[in-house]
Amino acid sequence: MSKTTGNIMWESARGNIFLRLVNQERNEVKLEEKVYIPFLDLAILFYCDLKEYGLGGFYVKKEHLLRWNQDTDSLLRTARENTFHKNNILVGFTTREMLCDGRIMSTNEEDMKKDEPTLMITLSNKDMLYGAAMLTNTDELKKLADRLGSSLYLFPSSVHEIFAVCASFTTDIEFSTNMIKDINDTIIEPEVYLSDNLYYFDREKCEVKIAIPA
Repeated sequence: MSKTTGNIMWESARGNIFLRLVNQERNEVKLEEKVYIPFLDLAILFYCDLKEYGLGGFYVKKEHLLRWNQDTDSLLRTARENTFHKNNILVGFTTREMLCDGRIMSTNEEDMKKDEPTLMITLSNKDMLYGAAMLTNTDELKKLADRLGSSLYLFPSSVHEIFAVCASFTTDIEFSTNMIKDINDTIIEPEVYLSDNLYYFDREKCEVKIAIPA
């Protein structure tokens, strides 16, 4: 921990702490000193962004919590408030063709109904940076599931975004999981890799789990 970041007080840090989601197994060594919360096969990290102070950011470590007299629960509450405020959520609706072009299109309810059979939904933040933390945002996932009238399958694109589809659109979990692995092996750069697993958001239970083939 550098002298500069070590001197940051809670009052200065609390408004600038955000959630980041990474693969737990692939980051096991890097996680040793950091504060993190296991989440399925992933890890929730806490990043303090100090651009407004003209400083580089840092991942919150155990030493920071001791200095700030905070615990993991209070850190999580603060980071969720900062990360998921209304103006920082992106729910972009895209068809298969648009997904291939890497473009995102906002749409209205009529477009949603019209495109539903091939609709893929991009979940991220406005900057499209570390937006995969939306996988932990069950409130927003519930709103989306209710709008679509369906539970959701969630595809981990990278640490920056995830894609959602209606549960009825993805019936072959094994095929979808193999597709995710293939994309990770051939397209996704190692530094932005998130997971080889397909996830499932249960609309009734309002929870996310790893989708397991039958």
